[in-house]
Amino acid sequence: MKKITGTPNNSFIKKLLIKLIRKIGFEVIDQSIMYSPTKEKYYENNFSEINKNNIVLPIGEIKIERKVKSLLIIFRSFTNEDNQLSVRKKRIFECEKKEYTLRSLKSLCKSINVAQKQFQNLNFFLSIIDDNSKPNIKEDLKNIVSNYKLDFEIANLDVDKYRNKQKFSDNERMIAHNAHIYASKDYAKESNFDLIYFVEDDYLHLDNSISEMLLTYEKFSTIFKEDIILCPSDYPYLYQQNYQSLVLIGEKNHWRSVDQTLCTYLISSKILLNHWDKYHEMMTNNYNTYEKPLHDIYKKTMCFSPMPSLSIHLANLNTIYGLSPLIDWKKIWEENKI
Repeated sequence: MKKITGTPNNSFIKKLLIKLIRKIGFEVIDQSIMYSPTKEKYYENNFSEINKNNIVLPIGEIKIERKVKSLLIIFRSFTNEDNQLSVRKKRIFECEKKEYTLRSLKSLCKSINVAQKQFQNLNFFLSIIDDNSKPNIKEDLKNIVSNYKLDFEIANLDVDKYRNKQKFSDNERMIAHNAHIYASKDYAKESNFDLIYFVEDDYLHLDNSISEMLLTYEKFSTIFKEDIILCPSDYPYLYQQNYQSLVLIGEKNHWRSVDQTLCTYLISSKILLNHWDKYHEMMTNNYNTYEKPLHDIYKKTMCFSPMPSLSIHLANLNTIYGLSPLIDWKKIWEENKI
């Protein structure tokens, strides 16, 4: 990384100097105004380019080797019960469940839309698997996505299709929950997408969530020379454990390695297939802790979560599995009002 001073102009000498510096493998930064004449961007607008390079000043440039080809987003919606599945308590703001689902979907669509505009060569697709919501709510789901002009489809969950696969029969709500996860994994397994983002319907996303995850995914996978897993939430319970983390710089966030998540995460199709036995174990059992098979995967495949968070799990205020620290929860909640 080299620096030049002055203001952007078209002088012959400066153009010649820029070409020479680029030819020997350096970028050019005008330190006085933080402008890159080679990229025609100010630094606050980002220098990284998807599937090409990642540039963080003053660290320099990483040539991207693990390129992202496409992203499938699978959103699991359930609106027929207001309390949380695991703790049986009301969520923060104490609204009907449909309110969380609709706001979560809106925030997700906004984030996908931002990423689509930024990465126009990537293929994005949103699949909504809904667990038997009322017709008017399904119509609301469709309208939200349509407003953002995204490629999508919405399907209804067939619980009975997965009932006999379960290794327990004494919890009907948990059978439906497992069927929902199984259906999403089946859908992803049969698709030909490169990356898959599994999303639960009580997560609010920041506008840059998808963009940050894509740029970070290809950067970290290039650094470690293998596919990784990203969780978009900074879970508070992970700060109550004596766990040593790697801390890396993503695009605009710091990220730390974690050994636990809930069921919202970004993985590659390769990871899904390689660890299918563990995913199958999770979605056919009723463990306590439910995500134990995921945590076993993280012992072999690195997982990272952002600091501060890119999404907020709308849990009960007193539940350590929810509200990420150092985030204005109410502001983001209001921004995604339907």
